[in-house]
Amino acid sequence: MPDTQIYIQDYLRSDTKSRPHSTSTKRHSPKIGNPTPLGLSAFAMSVMISALYNLELFGAVQSNVMVSVSLFTGGVVQFASGMWEFKVGNTFGGTGFSAFGGFWLSYGTILYLFNTATNTDQYHSTMGVFCLTWLVFTFIFTLACIRTNLGVLSAFVFLTITFLGEVIFHFSGATIFIKLAGVFGLLTCSAVWYCLGAVLLTPDLSPISLPLYDLSVKDN
Repeated sequence: MPDTQIYIQDYLRSDTKSRPHSTSTKRHSPKIGNPTPLGLSAFAMSVMISALYNLELFGAVQSNVMVSVSLFTGGVVQFASGMWEFKVGNTFGGTGFSAFGGFWLSYGTILYLFNTATNTDQYHSTMGVFCLTWLVFTFIFTLACIRTNLGVLSAFVFLTITFLGEVIFHFSGATIFIKLAGVFGLLTCSAVWYCLGAVLLTPDLSPISLPLYDLSVKDN
């Protein structure tokens, strides 16, 4: 693959000093764009809106917007970026973006089907099981991030806690846990926004750069 492009795998085991210096694909044909910023932005926007919805901030209590964002921004856009991650040879990004694209499509569908009955026992039981499966998936991804960098690892740690809060809320009914999920959802999207900035703010585009703090084990 072109070594002048910046993909998410370039950041999993590198700091800002070792980053490629261009997002272009000069002298290579066919040209393939970098799908990572698209996936990160779609994920960050979806998680942010979901967190604000869980916290009921700014009067966000209707699920209509969540359905639309989940189906298109979080679902279609993120799934497409995941497929392109596979195209450029990034298994980690491809699996993560594609899987969470499926998550958002499923989540949007559930919200649509239960649009008029979101406080029923059936709804909470369904969502409890749904969030539990994604808690397991996210936890495994968190373990896979331990030796990547602080930006990626923090995003998955916060996301794992977010899912844990939602699982407990749906099974117990204690509203404090959905608020906790909302807070950690905001932390999650903040970490993803940071990763997006680190990917996009390259020397050829901006004088500003953001470090991701490499956590990999260097060979002696």
